[in-house]
Amino acid sequence: MATQVITTNLNLEDEAKVIKSLESKIAELKELKDERVALVKEFMNKANVTELQAGAFTFKMQEITRNNVDTKTLKTKYAELYKALLKVSSYIKFEIV
Repeated sequence: MATQVITTNLNLEDEAKVIKSLESKIAELKELKDERVALVKEFMNKANVTELQAGAFTFKMQEITRNNVDTKTLKTKYAELYKALLKVSSYIKFEIV
């Protein structure tokens, strides 16, 4: 495969640095959010409530039940059925390494 030269007005190294910095900030904010959510959940659990009014906001906790197919068992016990029902999909993955 031949090398292709691409010209751009973007400084791609700077763009990569900005993207990586934003990813780091997002991860930090998610961690802070998760800590705050844990505090409220702990308070609600101790108070044994599933809904709590706080000014203009309402905290709600509810148990959700889902039915999922055990694909590991399906693959091993019913391999032919699994293959017949298998749906292949593809997507583009973007990453900075």
